[in-house]
Amino acid sequence: MNITILLIATIVIMQGLADSKPELLQKLMFSSERIRNHKEYHRLISPFLVHSGWVHVLMNGIALYYFTPIVEYAFGVAPTFLFFLFSVFGGSLLSLRARRRDADYLAVGASGGVSGLVMISIFLGPDMGIGLFLIPVFIPAYLFGILFSLASIGLTFLPNNHISHEGHLGGLFIGGIIAIVAMGIPLPTYELNLLALLGVLPIAAFAVK
Repeated sequence: MNITILLIATIVIMQGLADSKPELLQKLMFSSERIRNHKEYHRLISPFLVHSGWVHVLMNGIALYYFTPIVEYAFGVAPTFLFFLFSVFGGSLLSLRARRRDADYLAVGASGGVSGLVMISIFLGPDMGIGLFLIPVFIPAYLFGILFSLASIGLTFLPNNHISHEGHLGGLFIGGIIAIVAMGIPLPTYELNLLALLGVLPIAAFAVK
């Protein structure tokens, strides 16, 4: 079984369990209050196992289906799984910092891990075409990565924001760092250097604000 099937099967099975056992959602979701005050550090990783609904599962599943094989082909099964977990962890840490003024910020989903694999895939294939969901317009992957990163930063400032864009950003950052380390500095092409400068570095600036 490859890592793509394993990840998708895991989130589908866990969503089914969470639907039948709501208490499972409460135990696994990201909760800044439970992490800070009750030392429930498993919540830095476990949110990828539960989602807000089947549409959320579908969106993450589609992204995993298209991007995970690219990373797996380049690095292998075990490293790809570790990259996913590191990106989930990075998304949780950035959420914990960025939402530090929220009494109890809650989040669910595998989006941090997915975002990390997406960013690694973009570094591996910066010229491949990527289109938005159901919109048949494709742009170069490196440009998509930059826009994804900058748009996610901007969206964190919207009032009444119910999407963990901070989680996306943490995953994108970890994925970018993994790819940069793997490829070495200086990066081999202008597009990759632009992606690092405008798609990864701004996340670091956002994290220390």
